[in-house]
Amino acid sequence: MTGVSRNSRFSTETDLRQLLKCLKCQVKCPDLQKQALLSIHSICETEEDNLDLLREMGGVAFVYNLSRSDIIHPDVKETALGTLGALAEANVHCKNDLCRKETFADLADCLRKEDAHLTHKRVAVYLLFVLVANNKSGQTLAQTTGCLAVLLDMFRTTFPRSADATSQAANAAQAHQLWKSVSCALCGCINNPPNEAGQRVCVAVFPIIKTWLEQIDLPHTEIFQPLCSFIAMAVSNNSCVQESFSACGGLESLARALIRVASSAHSSLQSCQLSATISKTLSKCISDNCSLASCLAQYGVVSQLLFLLESPHLDHEDRHYVLHSLGSCTAASEEHQSQLLQCGGLPLIITLLTENTNEEIKKAATFILQTCKQASCVLTFEKVTSRNFASILSSCHHRCDMHTVFQEATERFRMHHRKLLLRKGARYDNVNHTKRKRRNFTCEEVDYLLTGVRMYGHSWNTILWSYPFQPGRTNVDLGMKYRQLTVMTRCRSVVVAVVPVSM
Repeated sequence: MTGVSRNSRFSTETDLRQLLKCLKCQVKCPDLQKQALLSIHSICETEEDNLDLLREMGGVAFVYNLSRSDIIHPDVKETALGTLGALAEANVHCKNDLCRKETFADLADCLRKEDAHLTHKRVAVYLLFVLVANNKSGQTLAQTTGCLAVLLDMFRTTFPRSADATSQAANAAQAHQLWKSVSCALCGCINNPPNEAGQRVCVAVFPIIKTWLEQIDLPHTEIFQPLCSFIAMAVSNNSCVQESFSACGGLESLARALIRVASSAHSSLQSCQLSATISKTLSKCISDNCSLASCLAQYGVVSQLLFLLESPHLDHEDRHYVLHSLGSCTAASEEHQSQLLQCGGLPLIITLLTENTNEEIKKAATFILQTCKQASCVLTFEKVTSRNFASILSSCHHRCDMHTVFQEATERFRMHHRKLLLRKGARYDNVNHTKRKRRNFTCEEVDYLLTGVRMYGHSWNTILWSYPFQPGRTNVDLGMKYRQLTVMTRCRSVVVAVVPVSM
């Protein structure tokens, strides 16, 4: 350790000792104590070594004891809890120091107190969330000490209600913030890492969630978001909990909520974003559970997902979630596949596959097409190409609604393609009327052309787009040049064969 760093450490240690002394001596001055706690947090935030120094001095334990002392002002105890949460979030060693049965028991007692201020409870929930996030032992302690049960009870009782908003606006806003914090803490208790025991405990609140889903209207997006996050975490990769959510009517309510919100996804950004959130949650509820996914067919979820995919407000990430939900449905039953075809969804999925540049979206679109491969009645899906698709449809004797959808889509494609060809022809004629300046092929362009033919065959457009030819070069130019090169090569071969080798 250099002299400068040694002096800096000594100075920091002196400051921390003075601040801890202030916390100990200024019991009758809560404002000074709060300021000392904020200063400790500020010092530890600047450098992680300072937090380790505070731990070595016993400062973290001192702040914890301060937060549970009966002679300390409630505002100071609240600030102490917030400081502990910030320190634990910034340093895993500090988090492990606080992750003890005693800490969780104190937090449970704090949250049970009916006379405790809502802000105090919210800070306590924040500390609890930090201790369980990405921490299996913290999740276990939360369940064994009763913290999980207390959080579930608060999840029910602090849910925002319209009556509260009209009578006590300030308290309603604080209660809403507390409910959101409780929702986050519950998610930390049951997932990341996955905790099946915690997920099973959360089944108790599914009936009331089902009621909330039926009552919440569109303007209350701030309620839908944390509610959907909790549902997704509770059912994730757990078939038993998925079945429980469906058995209480939760899956049906979620599907109907999607139908209710997605209807305005094209005209409202808020509706589009909320629909994507519900779609993501729905995907978690039916993931790897074909029986539940099949049940959604009666609600017409596929048509709503297709409608949502065409929304101009949908971004790449949300589009991927919607495609994932759609794939879960089509993979589960032929009825979902039939609904996708009847709604004209196949051209849309193909367009996403061929024109979208996002690899995740392409993978999701490919998966959906693979699940719908049984839609081909004559050949296997792998043998169907763009060249023989129309003839297969017209020659098939087993006609159904799917054929009509396919034929209409094919005819629309032909008409669109014909218009494009006419436009290109008109542009080409205009170009021909204007005499172009001749440009000889460079050596590099000849190499591009020969390399392109080896890779793509005689697909001149593909070669033209794949290599940096000179501006103004056309696919016709490439074809003519290649034919010239071929003739020249053949002539050389003939000359070599005819002219005798000199002795």
